[in-house]
Amino acid sequence: MMEYVATAIYLASVPLWLAIWASADGFKLMAENRLLLIPLLLGIAYLGGNALLTFAFTGVGDISYEEARFAYITDRAMIAVQATASVLIVATIVYGLTIKRVPVNFIRFMVYSFIAILGVMAPLLWVPIELPGMFYVLRHLQSIALNMGLFLCVAGITVLLRDLLTHGDAKINVGDWETSD
Repeated sequence: MMEYVATAIYLASVPLWLAIWASADGFKLMAENRLLLIPLLLGIAYLGGNALLTFAFTGVGDISYEEARFAYITDRAMIAVQATASVLIVATIVYGLTIKRVPVNFIRFMVYSFIAILGVMAPLLWVPIELPGMFYVLRHLQSIALNMGLFLCVAGITVLLRDLLTHGDAKINVGDWETSD
């Protein structure tokens, strides 16, 4: 039963992902930055892929198995938080010393990323030990938040790099990003 709940949660998360993307102005920004299509589509692919996996390979493990899966999610979350914080710090320093203004769209994506990872994925929800199915559903909810946070971070970095290329002295051609400052 919980496998179907997890599958339904993944399927419901796809329109949520699209709504979050729209709220972050992702669709509007894609008109001038086609590389933003990559994190958008990867987000959908991972949500859909996890929905298929939870549907095709059913089975809730025992308590120890389900609890052990949280360590994997936590390790990934630590990488995400460190990477996101590092990008934010470096961007602030680079922009503070050179361009003087960090792109608002970058900040928006990073804020959404932090909300997904720290505000949705990281908080604790105590599940009674007698309910391994709840552990199963919780780890899938946390996986959704983590994946969304990661792809929002990737989108933010994409916006930042585009802005750096636009304002920098580099002469680089990356797809549709030709700079000639």
